[in-house]
Amino acid sequence: MNKLLYANFFRMFRNRLFLAGMGFMFFSGSFLCYQQYRQLSGYGIAVTLDSTFFCYTLMIGVISAIFCSLFVGVEYGDGTMRNKIIAGHKRVEIYFSDLITNIAASFLMCVSYMLANMIVGIPLIGSLTIPAEKVLVIISGSLITVVAFCSIFTMISLLVSSKAAAAVICIVAMFISIAFLNEVQRILDNPKTWYDGTANTAYVGGEERARLEFLYNVLPTGQEMQYSRRNIKNMNEMCLYSIGVTVISTGAGVFFFRRKNIK
Repeated sequence: MNKLLYANFFRMFRNRLFLAGMGFMFFSGSFLCYQQYRQLSGYGIAVTLDSTFFCYTLMIGVISAIFCSLFVGVEYGDGTMRNKIIAGHKRVEIYFSDLITNIAASFLMCVSYMLANMIVGIPLIGSLTIPAEKVLVIISGSLITVVAFCSIFTMISLLVSSKAAAAVICIVAMFISIAFLNEVQRILDNPKTWYDGTANTAYVGGEERARLEFLYNVLPTGQEMQYSRRNIKNMNEMCLYSIGVTVISTGAGVFFFRRKNIK
C-alpha cells in the first residue's frame, strides 16, 4: 500500500486540477478578506476575520467532488486501475490509497484557504475574535465532514468506470444537496414570532421541524453550512453522523469494488 500511496501523492502534487484547486482556495480566501477590508475602509462597517475564516466549508464540497471524481476516474480511462490489479495490488489497498489521497488533497485545499485568510486578512482586518478553542473545534469538525465527503466521492468514483459519469454524478449531487439544504436552512431560520410579537405563519414546528433538523445535521452539506456560521450547537451529533457516513460509504464501496468487473 505504501507504493500505491507514494505513486498517488506523486501524481497528486503534479496534477493540474489539484494545483488549480489550491490556487482557487487561496484566491477565494484572499478575495473575501479584501472585500471585507473594502467594507471597513469605504463604509466604516466593523468587520472581523471571523466572517470569512470558515467560508472554506461552503466551497470544499464542490471542489472535492470535482477533484476526487476526476483524479480517481482517470485511472480507468488510462488503464492504470487494471494495471494495478495485474501487478498484484489488492483491491482493498487500491481503494484506501485513493481515499487517503483524496482526503489529503481536500485537507490541503482547506489549509490553502485558511492560510490566505491569515496572510491577507490579518494585516487588513485584524485577527480572529472568537476563542481559539472554538476555532479548533470548528476546524476539527469541518475536517471530519470533509472526510465524509471524500468517502462518498471516492465510492462513486471507484464504482463508476466512466470518469465523465462519475464527475457528473458527484457534482450534480453536490449542487442538488446545496440547493435543498439552503431551503431547509431558510425554513429553520424562520422565527416563531416576529419582532412585534405576532405569530409567524411560516414557522415550522413539531415533527416536521425535527425531521428537517435531522437532515440538516446528518447530511455533510448541512454540517458545513453550520460550521460556516460558526454554529457548533450540534457539534457532537454532527461528528457522529459524519463518522457514520464515512464508515457506511467506505464499507459499501470496498464491498462492491472487490466484486467489480474491471476491464
